[in-house]
Amino acid sequence: MKKIGIIGYNDGNGHPYSFSAIINGYDKDYMSHCPYKTIYNYLQKRNENEFGIGNLRVTHVWTPSEKVSIDISKCTYIDNIVDKYEDMAGQVDAVIIARDDVESHFKIASFFLERGTPVFIDKPLCISFTELDYYKPFLENGLLMSCSGLRYKDEIVTSFDGELDKNDIIYANAFTLLDWNKYGIHVLEGVTPLLGSDIVNVENLNGKNHYIVKVTYSSGKYLLIQLHTDVSIGLKSYIYTSNQEFKVVFDDNFSCFKRMLEGFNTMLITGKSPIPSYETVSIIKSLIRGRNEK
Repeated sequence: MKKIGIIGYNDGNGHPYSFSAIINGYDKDYMSHCPYKTIYNYLQKRNENEFGIGNLRVTHVWTPSEKVSIDISKCTYIDNIVDKYEDMAGQVDAVIIARDDVESHFKIASFFLERGTPVFIDKPLCISFTELDYYKPFLENGLLMSCSGLRYKDEIVTSFDGELDKNDIIYANAFTLLDWNKYGIHVLEGVTPLLGSDIVNVENLNGKNHYIVKVTYSSGKYLLIQLHTDVSIGLKSYIYTSNQEFKVVFDDNFSCFKRMLEGFNTMLITGKSPIPSYETVSIIKSLIRGRNEK
């Protein structure tokens, strides 16, 4: 058994609950009262045999709130609650940083990476070129993985059951919501398996409450992303060939997160991330440049 430490929590992000439940299973009574009804709803639709990731077990949890840590532990059968995340050092084989307040990632991640402990970081990895430079060696040597689970959506993994030839793609339109840092990466990452990661330019027409970002690839293909900070619905992508439209609606969090965690498990077993480091670096650079930063 590989012991996993789960580290959360920030407002609006239920991933400590969902990721731990997918690995450990969950208590229906406790989970039905967790702050994220959406998570409970999609968990209770799955069969028991769909839970579990290899020989992973979430054994330790830390959040800034003991009350939240206790709640997560009861919902997902975690035996140990620690007072500080540093207390997990030497007690776990790997950690999952399940927070999307990106500013918190570096301090926590570097503590474990410097000790040789493998780390998964919830999206986005960072929004700073300096931090990205720090993370590169760990991405390359199989000690760090970070992505949006939406790259594992069925239609993307299977290229729409083989109906879409990636070479025929001309452009894509994508729509995301609320916050560029937290949700822009979903569509950036979500189309990468189809469009590739050889990004040569990022342009934006950003305004006070909106982002309109054009991402151009070396092949000449492009992706146009729109986001308005007042709109909380509509996470989707459209892929166009010369005579067909393919639509991706990101509506299956369980399957996406499970495949993502399986990828992390693969990294723990093989010492190699299933996502090439250059892909993650390219995606994060585009995310940063989409913020009007050069």
